[in-house]
Amino acid sequence: MRPSAMGVDIEFLRSHLEDEFSSTEGVRIQIVLPTSTSRSIDLHQDYDADSNDLHLRRGVRVIVKSRDYFFPAYWIAQKRMDLVYAQVAEMRAFLGK
Repeated sequence: MRPSAMGVDIEFLRSHLEDEFSSTEGVRIQIVLPTSTSRSIDLHQDYDADSNDLHLRRGVRVIVKSRDYFFPAYWIAQKRMDLVYAQVAEMRAFLGK
């Protein structure tokens, strides 16, 4: 998948979070796109097989040790970087940094 297919908002979030946590071990960053009928091994799909519906979340998922954090793409579209910074600060506090 080409980065442009993800949208600028998701690409910006991914890049920002990779820069924030580039020197931190144990942090995984994944793109989350709406579920489609095609599957990709390396792309996290927001799909619950038991719910019998397709989910529409778009954003970036960050896994830190035992916790998952989700950064919705609409935070960027709505210019809510304060929410991104707050969640990054929460993650850093959890990591003890």
